[in-house]
Amino acid sequence: MTRLFIHNPLFRLFSPIFSGIVVYLLILLINNDVEQLQEQFLGKELYFCIGLSFVIQEFSRLLLWVFNKLPSKLSSSFKLLIQVIGSMLLCAILVTIAIVVYYKVILGFSPSTNELWLFNSIFCSITFIYVMLHLSHQYLYKENTKILNNEYIKKQLIEDDFIQFEKGINPNLLFECFEAIIVLARKKSDNVDDLIDHIAIVYRYILSTKNKQLVTLGEELNAAKELVQLFNYLPYRVITLTTQTYSNFLIVPGSLLTILEDVIKNTINSSDSLDIEINETHDSLALSYVKNDKINSEFNSSLLSDIKKRYTFYSKQKLTIKNIQDKRIISIPKLITKPNL
Repeated sequence: MTRLFIHNPLFRLFSPIFSGIVVYLLILLINNDVEQLQEQFLGKELYFCIGLSFVIQEFSRLLLWVFNKLPSKLSSSFKLLIQVIGSMLLCAILVTIAIVVYYKVILGFSPSTNELWLFNSIFCSITFIYVMLHLSHQYLYKENTKILNNEYIKKQLIEDDFIQFEKGINPNLLFECFEAIIVLARKKSDNVDDLIDHIAIVYRYILSTKNKQLVTLGEELNAAKELVQLFNYLPYRVITLTTQTYSNFLIVPGSLLTILEDVIKNTINSSDSLDIEINETHDSLALSYVKNDKINSEFNSSLLSDIKKRYTFYSKQKLTIKNIQDKRIISIPKLITKPNL
């Protein structure tokens, strides 16, 4: 929060001089005693007004800190009322004490009621302006913060939508598929139609689940098997996928597809097949394989940051990656809906 100018040391030092002179001139005008300016401007009354202005401003600043300590459970309008009325009452008491002491000690007589009213009116106005400046600054800060937060949320939503759109389209995979189709077409292979079918099924699933929060494990596994068949047409290792599941719990759409794609693309190509196992445990779905990462693109948790973020909305359990000897196990939390009681 940017500090208000009333807290600036230079303002605190020089503003009482200006306000003290204004108060002094105002009192002379009200008392119809302007001729005193011609006789002596720099008199003790002026210094007293400047000194009292300094005391009132610092006291008002102290009250701002005190009233900010009020319990947050109080309503904002009630706190505002207490702050304004309390500040002006305390200011009036301080001004009254200062005027009485000045008149009795310096001038040798007691001030009249009209003089007390005059001084209190002027200095309470200064306190009121001081408090209003602070409150208006706080209000503007809250409103601007709210606007900035809303803009930040909108920005995050747009970025998330763009990321989801990019993941849904997956241009890199699409271009690799097109290249594979071109190669197979030049060879006049009968596998072109099968490859196109696999592409269509995978992308149909991706686009159909774009607006879904969760899908069943069965749907995701069917799409995952099609994706594996699709990758077997691309210049990667031959992939075998085995699954052992006994329930049809919920899963974030695209979780398995993203993990499988990252695993396949970050594993060194060789003549040996890449065996991937998907097994269901008590509270998670475990995907395991023998790790053999590429040197320049090692598999790590940052690749799955988007999926991890999405799972935090649905489960306290986190998506984890464990390396046990030469094996890597990726555990996806099981999402199970609780029946309404």
